[in-house]
Amino acid sequence: MDRTTTKFPGRTLRGATLLVALIALAMTGNAAAGAFTASSGLRVRIHTPADLAAYLVQQDGALLLRHPALGEIELLQGPSDPRLARRDVTTFLPLSEDVVADALADLRFQDLDLDVDVFLLPAPPAEVLGSFARAGAIVLSPAFGPVAASTVADVTVHELGHVLTWARFDRRPELWSRYLELRGLAAGDHGPEAPHAERAREILAEDIRFLFGGELATASGVIENPELATPDRVDGLRAFLSEALSGGPVAGAALACTAFPNPCNPLTTVAMTLPADAFGDAAAAQLTVYDLRGQIVRTVRGGEIRNGRLLVSWDGHDDGGRRVASGRYAYALNWQRTAGRGTVTVAR
Repeated sequence: MDRTTTKFPGRTLRGATLLVALIALAMTGNAAAGAFTASSGLRVRIHTPADLAAYLVQQDGALLLRHPALGEIELLQGPSDPRLARRDVTTFLPLSEDVVADALADLRFQDLDLDVDVFLLPAPPAEVLGSFARAGAIVLSPAFGPVAASTVADVTVHELGHVLTWARFDRRPELWSRYLELRGLAAGDHGPEAPHAERAREILAEDIRFLFGGELATASGVIENPELATPDRVDGLRAFLSEALSGGPVAGAALACTAFPNPCNPLTTVAMTLPADAFGDAAAAQLTVYDLRGQIVRTVRGGEIRNGRLLVSWDGHDDGGRRVASGRYAYALNWQRTAGRGTVTVAR
């Protein structure tokens, strides 16, 4: 079926009027996020630029997207933003909700018991200038001009591969060992410092897209790293991944957490000592802060690992960007097979 890559008209976004222009652009779209359950069992919620308009704020010269399911992301100020190296860009075109939905609906899986939020950004993220994934979330950067539907589907399912990696592989290090063995990869040569296409995480995301993506997502017939055999030529890989990626979330073991400083005013860092067999990316960490009534105050995604500890910081603000009142708050930190809980006191 013929599909356009975006249902938003191209606009040139410049200078101090950027926030107004983004909101105006967003409001030309559908005002309700699409939510559906695919035949694969994947539960999808798509947040369009129209949905995100209410979460855009201009602060200290920066354009910020603050969303309770995503945290805070800084967006480019427009095509003329100096952080965008390309000077031929005159417009940002948000990706098509319909094409993204089709790509996720057409997955060739049988039992994906997983929730994923998809964010169609109105402007590129300032830090990475492209699409990326977090635990439970796919963040899709807009195009700079017309783009093929197959390219949109390719990027969408590739990023889903990262979401599945965090949900399944990073909770079970033995799966990583088996995958590297099947693929003939040495862990030391394919870590985060390797060139992008040679990183094990990128190779796995491409294998997932190639083997389990629908017709649009696999139209190219190739993978990002041309030096590797396509995954359909690797004996046992399809069956292994089909089993490894299916089923519900893996429960985590409870570990003790500490927050320091505690009391805080307002910044604090929650630290969790990791088990010796911990393996994976700290970007999959999620810290949830609750008030004493049990209401979620803030969700922070991503952290860092240092000296055998997972560290995630909270700045004392809620998901709406407001400073929280003084008092005691509970928190839960989840990552891979591990989880920890504790309390922290904010003193102003």
